[in-house]
Amino acid sequence: MKRFNQFCLTCVFLFFGIHFLFAQQKTRVEILGADLLEGEITKLGNTKRLKGNVKLKQDFTYMNCDSAILYDDSNLVKAYSNVKIRHNDSLTIVGQYLKYDGNTKHALIEQAVKMFDKSMTLTTEQLDFDMNSNIGYYTNGGTLLSKQNTLTSQYGYYYSNTKEFFFKKNVLLVNPEYTVRCDTMKYDTRTKVSYFLGSTIIQSNLDKIICENGWYDNQNDISQFSKNAILFTEKKMLRADSLYYDRKNLIGKAFRNIELYDSIQKIRLFGNFGITNGKTKRTLVTQNPYAVKIMDNGDSLFTYADSLFLFQKEKKPKQAQQLRAFRNVKIYKNELQAICDSMVYAQDDSILTLYKNPIMWSDKNQITADTILFFINNNRIDSFRLYSNSFLISQEKGTHFNQVKGKNMNGRFDSSALKYIYVFGNAQSIYYAKEDSINYTGVNVIDCSEMEFYFKNKKMSKAVFITQPDATMYPLDELKPEELRLKGFKWLENMRPSKK
Repeated sequence: MKRFNQFCLTCVFLFFGIHFLFAQQKTRVEILGADLLEGEITKLGNTKRLKGNVKLKQDFTYMNCDSAILYDDSNLVKAYSNVKIRHNDSLTIVGQYLKYDGNTKHALIEQAVKMFDKSMTLTTEQLDFDMNSNIGYYTNGGTLLSKQNTLTSQYGYYYSNTKEFFFKKNVLLVNPEYTVRCDTMKYDTRTKVSYFLGSTIIQSNLDKIICENGWYDNQNDISQFSKNAILFTEKKMLRADSLYYDRKNLIGKAFRNIELYDSIQKIRLFGNFGITNGKTKRTLVTQNPYAVKIMDNGDSLFTYADSLFLFQKEKKPKQAQQLRAFRNVKIYKNELQAICDSMVYAQDDSILTLYKNPIMWSDKNQITADTILFFINNNRIDSFRLYSNSFLISQEKGTHFNQVKGKNMNGRFDSSALKYIYVFGNAQSIYYAKEDSINYTGVNVIDCSEMEFYFKNKKMSKAVFITQPDATMYPLDELKPEELRLKGFKWLENMRPSKK
């Protein structure tokens, strides 16, 4: 039994040895035909000169030309004029000069070279092709034509088995709808998918994309970009660690470290996930999003929320856009802070509206209402309006608070500081009167349908009661603590955003 196993093992090695020997055996270049054949002996050995309709063959490679020299001893062919190579019935190469080494199966084709199969045509001035590995390359510039795409580069490598190209240096892909410029590209001629490496710019009439890594599906117009990826569409700029873009449907998705800049509204949006629809002009940013709007004197208005929504209003001019913030909204500006559940900034009328339990702080003043509107003029917040259950509280000293309550209020800012408030509708006030900057003369409790208040040095400095005021001045120690609070009083300083 042992001898039988040794015999089987010997047969296996013998079989593979013979197979390897034949696989490595060098075949000769054959002459299939020519109008004229001349033979001679030169320093290079036996030489055959062929002229007119020359046809040569080696294995599955066929060569045609007008004239050729075949060096028998070295198995070398030099072919001239109208050279044509057919390889494996799938690839054709033409040119004006061929140097072919039958031992290594390496071909050098020069002068007006074209290589083509069913899906593409490559033109170059010099092409090297290895018939063993089915790999060709050029180093002096080439152009690839594939349906609607034209691609040029300084260097190129073609892998015939996988139908893939690798391009290097000054790579340019031109399509009727866009162009691609990059340093390095891999292109699959079957799937029409391009892979980029290095600095890349994709330009069309609708948008511009730059990145340093990514891929582009030329047939379906979808792409993925990473490493310093930026997408420019109309008057918006989207930057992220990774971008996905569907050009046909104008849908872009952004992942991690997002920055979206809207040049119309002068707003920047940040977050870790975003999706934008170019057809509906809508963009959503989530995952720790915030927005920054540059205001007057370089002061910025910061807005934080669970989600930010930027869109163009229907049936409005292109510049009529809105920024909406939803849930846990916080607003910070050096002289103004606010919180609410939802917010809308309308670009067409420059109104910033806070909804659902809004609270605003300006200096030492706290203002609440059912709805708060800020009016932006010349890129600064110059006034505001409060609707329903308006309430202003200003801390005077310690537990002393000036208070103003009414149905609605209007107010103005001066250089971002609160300047004036007008209260109308069931107005009430508790106002501390001062003898000087330190001493108080008492506290005024007033009911009046309309009131005006003026502020100076970040504090209430003057009160005007317009329509039939019912006012009483009390000594400071006469009223109980609860009588020094209007109904609904809540001091919410702990909820105030303290930094951007």
